[in-house]
Amino acid sequence: DELAEGLNEMLDRLERSMAGHRHAGDAIAHDLRSPLTRLRARLEVAYLDVEAGKGDPEQALGQALEDTDGVLKTFGAVLAIARLQAAGSAPDQVLFDPAQLAADIAELYEPLCEDAGLDFKAEMAEGLQARGNQEFLAQALANLLDNAVKYTPSGGAIMLRVRRRSSGEIEFSITDTGPGVPEEDRPRVVERFVRLENSRSQPGAGLGLSLVGAVAEAHGGRLELAEGPGKVGEIGPGLRVALILPRAG
Repeated sequence: DELAEGLNEMLDRLERSMAGHRHAGDAIAHDLRSPLTRLRARLEVAYLDVEAGKGDPEQALGQALEDTDGVLKTFGAVLAIARLQAAGSAPDQVLFDPAQLAADIAELYEPLCEDAGLDFKAEMAEGLQARGNQEFLAQALANLLDNAVKYTPSGGAIMLRVRRRSSGEIEFSITDTGPGVPEEDRPRVVERFVRLENSRSQPGAGLGLSLVGAVAEAHGGRLELAEGPGKVGEIGPGLRVALILPRAG
């Protein structure tokens, strides 16, 4: 009986794993179709222009490399989301100092913000402890800061903050003074490939917040979006995105 139960449990795990891999493959194939189609169309137009003597080969190749980098970034994000959703929880979770993790990310983004004409500040509470996969969480924070830098006009400000809530939960938050996200649209922006009208002019596939949401859920946490500190009519209302982790037990 014990042997039969063990075999049945092993077969159940194998079936769940295979179903997860099938789901991941389907998701990747679906989500990469559009960016690959756009890349091919752009290359075809560049090829025809160069053949007709109207185009600049170096410029066309440079644009193709940028587009390819975008597709690879999309692939990585979709694969990470699919793996997290298939696994149900983030692997290799350990106790760590969330302030140190955020400080390492802040060190990378401070010069980028300076180059973009943005005022960057970071506030880290001391003595905190969280449990999680630091690689996934670092990627999530990087995606949030990428979004903040991309959508905040020069002269704006970005704040990275780490604190413990009264509930004992650990909160990473990024606040900017960009255009913000209307309250009615906030549930949609964490879906894959959803991009709002005011972001149409910016390059990207709309996967940043989706990946962050998947990372939060894989840690038993959540993502919260709220209006930032900006004022309408100035730079923008801004956006505050909080990645919240459960208290470390």
